[in-house]
Amino acid sequence: MSEHSAAPVPMTDEQKFFFDLQGWILLPSVLSEAEIAAMKAEVYDGAKQGYQGALQELLDHPAVVGILTEILAEEPYLGDEYYSFRCENSFITVRHAGWKSTDNGTGLPHVVRPPQQANAMRYQVAGNKIFSGLTRVVWELEEVKAGQGGTTFLSGSHKAHFNYGGPDPNRPNIGESPWEERMRAAMAQYSCPPGSAIVFTESLLHAANDWRNSDNPRCAVFNCYNSLWAQWHRLNLSHEAIEAMPPKRRSLFRGTWQIGGENRAYSLDNRSV
Repeated sequence: MSEHSAAPVPMTDEQKFFFDLQGWILLPSVLSEAEIAAMKAEVYDGAKQGYQGALQELLDHPAVVGILTEILAEEPYLGDEYYSFRCENSFITVRHAGWKSTDNGTGLPHVVRPPQQANAMRYQVAGNKIFSGLTRVVWELEEVKAGQGGTTFLSGSHKAHFNYGGPDPNRPNIGESPWEERMRAAMAQYSCPPGSAIVFTESLLHAANDWRNSDNPRCAVFNCYNSLWAQWHRLNLSHEAIEAMPPKRRSLFRGTWQIGGENRAYSLDNRSV
């Protein structure tokens, strides 16, 4: 696979405003019809992760690299030969009409950590700079219609400082909250054409939903990113698979350390585990 030739698209002031306000933004119609067709073919042929084939191009697509750099990186660690953030997880889902959100346990609105927890995974803004913590990019390869099964978000909850109402303040979901019905009713939905991307901070309450669209399945690639300073998922990606990638893309999988700003290149001895 080759490196992307197009320059990263910078995050706009409008995108920063709405990302900070909502905790998520939608990038409609990013991929071409040819790209969508190639990637869907791989998914429907059984791909489970986005690390190989045409799907690999989504890991550092120019449409999201500028945004991820803006919300996950710091100026001293920027460079042309490597990425200033890391990828630590990828999975793919195909959901046909009738798929239930209880099938994988993500139907309950949840976050990476509960509110009132100061840690590297949490969303922060300081010095006019966003630090999004654990961040997810969802690539929708089929059409999504609002109310028919896309991911939903409780916009603004990434900034919550109060408990969700449940009995356990450390619980990273709204389980047993007497306010659950009202929170679910307030969750935002989206519609988008195939080839669109959604970027959201995992500090945002979000949930899977029953897939009700009988016109097409949900075919989506979920790629997760983090700063150079922290790791949430175990990558479990082989050295051989990473070595087959172009050099700059490999840097997405380097180890989690940054003393002196020296952690730039991937190698067998410097990789995520």
